[in-house]
Amino acid sequence: MNQGLRKFLFFLYFFPSILVFSQSDNASDPSALIGTTLSDLIKNYGVPKNVYAVRGVSAWQDDVVFVYDNIEFFIFGNRVWQLKVRSAYNVKDGDSRNAVNRVMGEGRNFEGYTLYQLPGKAWPIMMRINWDASGRAAGLYIYRSDF
Repeated sequence: MNQGLRKFLFFLYFFPSILVFSQSDNASDPSALIGTTLSDLIKNYGVPKNVYAVRGVSAWQDDVVFVYDNIEFFIFGNRVWQLKVRSAYNVKDGDSRNAVNRVMGEGRNFEGYTLYQLPGKAWPIMMRINWDASGRAAGLYIYRSDF
């Protein structure tokens, strides 16, 4: 067997393992997706199921949102700066405030939502959990807090 074919078979054998590892990494820490470029987002996730715009108070706060099955990517310029997820860090939509506090700690409480500081690699990361009228999680957002 020639050297080129051997290398090809080697990468063919190991590449799926590396791909699965990187996907599970993002599933366990969705904040790793913050900063993803638009081209990488489309390359890794494909065409979104839906796209909509979010208007901010000022023009620089306007976002385009790409919607996929379990995640929404908020894009400004050419990068993801915020995610909306159904679950992250052992918390999911529908969890009670007490259940979330057992997992995440107290956080900073505001009217209708709580903020939790997350460990950031290159920039500060926060998770915002919105609460419905019954005190259950009704929206999990992970974002760059310096943006």
